[in-house]
Amino acid sequence: MRRRIRLTGRRQLSKSAVRISLSELGGDPLVVVTISRPEAFESFPPDSRVTLRLVENKNVEIVDLGTVSKLHSSKKLQSKSMTAPTCQLRVADVGHKAKGLLLASTDSWTLKGDDADENENSKGILQFLPADTDPQSWKLTINENDYPLVLVDKRIPNAGLWARNDPVFKGTVLPTIIRQIFDEILRDEYSADTPWVVHWMQWAEAILPGSLPPLGEDQDKATRMDYLERLVDSFCSKHELAAKLLEVATPEES
Repeated sequence: MRRRIRLTGRRQLSKSAVRISLSELGGDPLVVVTISRPEAFESFPPDSRVTLRLVENKNVEIVDLGTVSKLHSSKKLQSKSMTAPTCQLRVADVGHKAKGLLLASTDSWTLKGDDADENENSKGILQFLPADTDPQSWKLTINENDYPLVLVDKRIPNAGLWARNDPVFKGTVLPTIIRQIFDEILRDEYSADTPWVVHWMQWAEAILPGSLPPLGEDQDKATRMDYLERLVDSFCSKHELAAKLLEVATPEES
Protein backbone atom coordinates (compact mmCIF):
# COMPACT_ATOMS: atom_id res chain seq x y z
CA MET A 1 0.00 0.00 0.00
CA ARG A 2 1.39 3.38 -0.99
CA ARG A 3 1.80 5.83 1.89
CA ARG A 4 0.60 9.38 1.29
CA ILE A 5 2.81 12.28 2.29
CA ARG A 6 1.18 15.56 3.22
CA LEU A 7 3.03 18.52 1.70
CA THR A 8 2.30 21.02 4.47
CA GLY A 9 4.51 22.56 7.12
CA ARG A 10 7.75 21.68 5.36
CA ARG A 11 10.99 23.59 5.51
CA GLN A 12 13.64 24.05 2.86
CA LEU A 13 16.51 21.58 2.82
CA SER A 14 19.63 22.68 0.98
CA LYS A 15 20.80 20.53 -1.92
CA SER A 16 24.33 20.90 -0.55
CA ALA A 17 23.34 18.73 2.45
CA VAL A 18 23.65 15.62 0.28
CA ARG A 19 25.57 14.43 -2.74
CA ILE A 20 23.57 12.12 -4.99
CA SER A 21 24.60 10.51 -8.26
CA LEU A 22 23.59 7.73 -10.60
CA SER A 23 25.85 4.72 -10.93
CA GLU A 24 25.72 1.11 -12.11
CA LEU A 25 26.60 -2.23 -10.56
CA GLY A 26 26.40 -5.47 -12.49
CA GLY A 27 24.19 -3.83 -15.09
CA ASP A 28 21.73 -2.57 -12.47
CA PRO A 29 21.25 1.22 -12.08
CA LEU A 30 21.96 2.58 -8.61
CA VAL A 31 21.42 5.87 -6.85
CA VAL A 32 24.40 6.67 -4.61
CA VAL A 33 23.91 8.92 -1.57
CA THR A 34 26.52 10.72 0.53
CA ILE A 35 25.66 13.06 3.42
CA SER A 36 27.70 16.23 2.93
CA ARG A 37 26.32 18.15 5.92
CA PRO A 38 25.08 15.86 8.73
CA GLU A 39 24.00 18.85 10.79
CA ALA A 40 21.24 19.58 8.29
CA PHE A 41 19.43 16.42 9.44
CA GLU A 42 19.99 16.73 13.21
CA SER A 43 16.69 18.49 13.87
CA PHE A 44 14.57 15.70 12.38
CA PRO A 45 13.28 12.69 14.38
CA PRO A 46 15.69 9.75 13.88
CA ASP A 47 12.94 7.58 12.39
CA SER A 48 11.93 10.19 9.79
CA ARG A 49 11.69 8.60 6.36
CA VAL A 50 14.01 9.89 3.61
CA THR A 51 12.95 9.43 0.00
CA LEU A 52 14.18 10.58 -3.39
CA ARG A 53 11.63 11.46 -6.07
CA LEU A 54 12.93 10.88 -9.60
CA VAL A 55 11.13 12.13 -12.71
CA GLU A 56 12.20 11.74 -16.34
CA ASN A 57 9.69 12.33 -19.12
CA LYS A 58 6.58 10.52 -17.80
CA ASN A 59 8.54 8.04 -15.71
CA VAL A 60 8.31 8.64 -11.93
CA GLU A 61 10.06 6.60 -9.24
CA ILE A 62 10.13 7.12 -5.46
CA VAL A 63 13.32 5.70 -3.94
CA ASP A 64 13.17 4.77 -0.24
CA LEU A 65 16.55 5.74 1.26
CA GLY A 66 15.73 4.58 4.78
CA THR A 67 15.56 6.83 7.83
CA VAL A 68 17.53 9.83 9.05
CA SER A 69 19.37 7.59 11.55
CA LYS A 70 19.90 4.71 9.10
CA LEU A 71 20.32 6.15 5.63
CA HIS A 72 21.20 3.81 2.77
CA SER A 73 24.42 4.73 0.97
CA SER A 74 23.05 3.26 -2.27
CA LYS A 75 19.79 1.88 -3.58
CA LYS A 76 18.95 -0.04 -6.74
CA LEU A 77 16.47 1.63 -9.07
CA GLN A 78 13.48 -0.17 -10.51
CA SER A 79 13.67 1.80 -13.74
CA LYS A 80 16.56 0.98 -16.05
CA SER A 81 15.86 3.78 -18.51
CA MET A 82 16.59 6.90 -16.45
CA THR A 83 19.60 8.86 -17.67
CA ALA A 84 19.37 12.35 -16.17
CA PRO A 85 16.14 12.55 -14.16
CA THR A 86 14.93 15.51 -12.17
CA CYS A 87 15.18 14.65 -8.48
CA GLN A 88 13.99 15.96 -5.12
CA LEU A 89 15.02 14.74 -1.66
CA ARG A 90 12.23 14.58 0.93
CA VAL A 91 12.17 14.00 4.68
CA ALA A 92 8.82 12.92 6.17
CA ASP A 93 7.57 12.05 9.65
CA VAL A 94 5.77 8.75 9.20
CA GLY A 95 4.76 8.39 12.83
CA HIS A 96 1.23 7.42 13.80
CA LYS A 97 0.21 10.97 14.72
CA ALA A 98 1.98 12.74 11.87
CA LYS A 99 0.55 10.44 9.20
CA GLY A 100 3.21 11.22 6.62
CA LEU A 101 3.80 14.91 7.31
CA LEU A 102 6.52 16.25 5.01
CA LEU A 103 9.10 17.91 7.25
CA ALA A 104 11.50 19.19 4.62
CA SER A 105 12.47 18.93 0.98
CA THR A 106 15.09 20.23 -1.41
CA ASP A 107 14.52 22.13 -4.60
CA SER A 108 14.48 19.88 -7.64
CA TRP A 109 17.64 19.44 -9.70
CA THR A 110 18.93 17.26 -12.51
CA LEU A 111 20.66 14.12 -11.32
CA LYS A 112 23.78 13.13 -13.23
CA GLY A 113 25.81 9.95 -13.47
CA ASP A 114 28.97 9.54 -11.43
CA ASP A 115 31.02 9.50 -14.63
CA ALA A 116 30.15 13.11 -15.42
CA ASP A 117 33.04 15.53 -15.16
CA GLU A 118 31.35 18.46 -13.44
CA ASN A 119 34.25 20.83 -14.06
CA GLU A 120 34.29 20.34 -17.82
CA ASN A 121 30.85 19.09 -18.81
CA SER A 122 28.46 20.80 -16.41
CA LYS A 123 29.52 24.42 -16.51
CA GLY A 124 27.84 27.25 -18.39
CA ILE A 125 24.28 27.61 -19.61
CA LEU A 126 24.37 24.35 -21.57
CA GLN A 127 25.44 21.12 -19.88
CA PHE A 128 26.80 17.92 -21.42
CA LEU A 129 26.61 14.41 -20.01
CA PRO A 130 27.76 11.00 -21.30
CA ALA A 131 24.72 8.72 -21.48
CA ASP A 132 23.17 5.73 -23.20
CA THR A 133 21.54 7.47 -26.17
CA ASP A 134 21.69 4.54 -28.62
CA PRO A 135 20.45 4.43 -31.36
CA GLN A 136 20.80 8.23 -31.40
CA SER A 137 24.17 9.90 -30.88
CA TRP A 138 22.78 12.72 -28.75
CA LYS A 139 19.58 13.89 -27.08
CA LEU A 140 18.46 17.21 -25.62
CA THR A 141 16.54 17.37 -22.35
CA ILE A 142 14.93 20.57 -21.05
CA ASN A 143 13.07 21.04 -17.79
CA GLU A 144 12.21 23.99 -15.61
CA ASN A 145 14.48 23.09 -12.70
CA ASP A 146 17.90 22.99 -14.30
CA TYR A 147 19.91 24.15 -17.28
CA PRO A 148 19.32 22.41 -20.63
CA LEU A 149 21.24 19.16 -20.81
CA VAL A 150 22.76 17.49 -23.87
CA LEU A 151 23.14 13.73 -23.49
CA VAL A 152 26.01 12.45 -25.63
CA ASP A 153 26.64 8.81 -26.56
CA LYS A 154 28.78 7.46 -23.72
CA ARG A 155 30.63 5.15 -26.13
CA ILE A 156 32.49 8.24 -27.39
CA PRO A 157 35.66 8.74 -25.29
CA ASN A 158 35.31 11.83 -23.07
CA ALA A 159 31.91 12.40 -24.66
CA GLY A 160 31.05 15.65 -22.91
CA LEU A 161 34.39 17.26 -23.61
CA TRP A 162 34.29 15.97 -27.19
CA ALA A 163 30.88 17.59 -27.80
CA ARG A 164 32.16 20.91 -26.50
CA ASN A 165 35.20 20.96 -28.78
CA ASP A 166 34.58 18.86 -31.87
CA PRO A 167 34.13 21.23 -34.86
CA VAL A 168 31.73 18.85 -36.62
CA PHE A 169 29.44 18.53 -33.60
CA LYS A 170 29.63 22.28 -32.91
CA GLY A 171 29.02 23.23 -36.51
CA THR A 172 26.12 20.88 -37.23
CA VAL A 173 24.45 19.95 -33.91
CA LEU A 174 24.96 22.97 -31.65
CA PRO A 175 22.95 25.40 -33.83
CA THR A 176 20.04 22.93 -33.78
CA ILE A 177 20.25 22.66 -29.98
CA ILE A 178 20.21 26.43 -29.59
CA ARG A 179 17.24 26.70 -31.93
CA GLN A 180 15.27 24.05 -29.99
CA ILE A 181 15.97 25.65 -26.62
CA PHE A 182 15.05 29.15 -27.73
CA ASP A 183 11.96 27.96 -29.55
CA GLU A 184 10.62 26.70 -26.21
CA ILE A 185 11.63 29.93 -24.45
CA LEU A 186 9.88 32.08 -27.05
CA ARG A 187 6.70 30.00 -26.80
CA ASP A 188 6.56 30.71 -23.03
CA GLU A 189 7.07 27.07 -22.10
CA TYR A 190 8.93 28.28 -18.99
CA SER A 191 8.55 31.25 -16.67
CA ALA A 192 10.66 34.26 -17.67
CA ASP A 193 12.16 34.45 -14.16
CA THR A 194 13.37 30.84 -14.21
CA PRO A 195 17.13 31.14 -13.52
CA TRP A 196 18.33 29.24 -16.58
CA VAL A 197 15.90 31.15 -18.83
CA VAL A 198 17.21 34.46 -17.45
CA HIS A 199 20.78 33.42 -18.25
CA TRP A 200 19.87 32.26 -21.75
CA MET A 201 18.12 35.58 -22.40
CA GLN A 202 21.25 37.43 -21.26
CA TRP A 203 23.31 35.24 -23.58
CA ALA A 204 21.01 36.04 -26.50
CA GLU A 205 21.33 39.76 -25.82
CA ALA A 206 25.13 39.41 -26.05
CA ILE A 207 24.89 37.38 -29.28
CA LEU A 208 22.22 39.56 -30.89
CA PRO A 209 22.41 42.98 -29.15
CA GLY A 210 19.52 45.38 -29.50
CA SER A 211 17.08 42.76 -30.76
CA LEU A 212 14.29 41.96 -28.31
CA PRO A 213 13.12 38.32 -28.30
CA PRO A 214 9.48 37.98 -29.46
CA LEU A 215 8.14 36.39 -26.27
CA GLY A 216 4.57 35.25 -25.71
CA GLU A 217 1.84 33.28 -27.41
CA ASP A 218 0.57 36.42 -29.16
CA GLN A 219 3.72 36.49 -31.32
CA ASP A 220 3.20 34.84 -34.69
CA LYS A 221 5.32 31.92 -35.83
CA ALA A 222 6.98 33.88 -38.63
CA THR A 223 8.27 36.48 -36.14
CA ARG A 224 9.67 33.77 -33.87
CA MET A 225 11.31 31.95 -36.77
CA ASP A 226 12.91 35.16 -38.04
CA TYR A 227 14.39 35.87 -34.60
CA LEU A 228 15.66 32.30 -34.23
CA GLU A 229 17.29 32.43 -37.65
CA ARG A 230 19.06 35.71 -36.87
CA LEU A 231 20.14 34.46 -33.43
CA VAL A 232 21.61 31.22 -34.78
CA ASP A 233 23.26 33.04 -37.72
CA SER A 234 24.86 35.52 -35.34
CA PHE A 235 26.12 32.74 -33.06
CA CYS A 236 27.59 30.74 -35.94
CA SER A 237 29.20 33.84 -37.43
CA LYS A 238 30.71 34.96 -34.13
CA HIS A 239 32.35 31.58 -33.55
CA GLU A 240 33.13 30.91 -37.25
CA LEU A 241 31.50 27.49 -37.00
CA ALA A 242 31.07 26.97 -40.74
CA ALA A 243 34.69 27.89 -41.48
CA LYS A 244 36.03 25.58 -38.75
CA LEU A 245 33.82 22.75 -40.01
CA LEU A 246 35.12 23.22 -43.54
CA GLU A 247 38.72 23.00 -42.31
CA VAL A 248 37.94 19.50 -41.06
CA ALA A 249 35.66 18.42 -43.92
CA THR A 250 37.91 19.67 -46.72
CA PRO A 251 41.53 19.35 -45.58
CA GLU A 252 44.16 20.65 -47.96
CA GLU A 253 45.81 18.07 -50.19
CA SER A 254 49.27 17.26 -48.94
